[in-house]
Amino acid sequence: MIYCKSLIFFFVATVLFGLSHFSGVEAETTRYKLEPDMIASGVFVFWGKQESFSRENGANIVNTGFIVGRDAILAIDTGPTRLYAKEMIEAIKAVSPLPIRHAVVTHHHGDHAFGIQTFKKNNINILMHPKAKNLLAEEGAVLFGYLENLIGLDWTAGTEVDLPTSLLEKERMIDLGQRPVLIIPYEGGHTPGDLVIYDITSKTLFAGDLVFNGRAATIPHADISTWLDHLDTLEKQDWESLIPGHGPLLSKNQALDSTRTYLAFLRETAGAAISRGTTLAEIMTTVIPSPFDQLATVNSEFLRAMTTLFRQLEDEQFKSSPSTK
Repeated sequence: MIYCKSLIFFFVATVLFGLSHFSGVEAETTRYKLEPDMIASGVFVFWGKQESFSRENGANIVNTGFIVGRDAILAIDTGPTRLYAKEMIEAIKAVSPLPIRHAVVTHHHGDHAFGIQTFKKNNINILMHPKAKNLLAEEGAVLFGYLENLIGLDWTAGTEVDLPTSLLEKERMIDLGQRPVLIIPYEGGHTPGDLVIYDITSKTLFAGDLVFNGRAATIPHADISTWLDHLDTLEKQDWESLIPGHGPLLSKNQALDSTRTYLAFLRETAGAAISRGTTLAEIMTTVIPSPFDQLATVNSEFLRAMTTLFRQLEDEQFKSSPSTK
């Protein structure tokens, strides 16, 4: 049943907004040309583009990174393809000869998780939340087919959906050698199982897709109420720099309002539409107001979000009606 629902959802999503990418335009070169940006001593980020998946960008839309300790390195996310992961590992090794001991995959979405196989072949321990691992096992083939259709075979060649080697559902401290890194699980926000990485030395927080900055959040597996609670928790943590899953770095004096206000807008828009008896087709004609109309990818992501929320709210309404009790 889960597989069928996923298949239906991603088919609808592709029809709604993916066809614009099937232009037949192949990437000029199938190289990501990843360049690490040092944002603090020993902390590096590979910045993704503020775009949707396309044949031009090869799904290089996600922020990945790594932390270098005295004895070892920890990577954050593995990227969308075998090729991305290969280039990511090469770029890390160009910075430091230390072994990459761990790669923490923040959640199961393909742009973060489809490079797992390459990291595993390099004998790197892959950590995920158990709920993320289960979703990757259940939905990975569907998600990969969706990705491959959008970016093309040149980018995805040799990529196989693979699973983590370790699971983490409680806080865990990993010592990279005089460099403690805390892995913190969050359940039921952006997805049922997200991981956040906190480098204690630099007070840098890698928030995964619990935080978007300047880009419309994606919500196909989200619980928005819980997600908003998680944002409150994250905002109170002792960090100086926050790396969102998508978008530029946030400093401590910047609130997480780009994500918070957009999620609230989605929930209120869908809820009001259901209350008025508005159809899904009518919702799709909604004019996105300021400031949300300035978010990257908002036109396509708004359609996806309304499709997801409309059906969720209809199901809730049906289950709560007297005739179904």
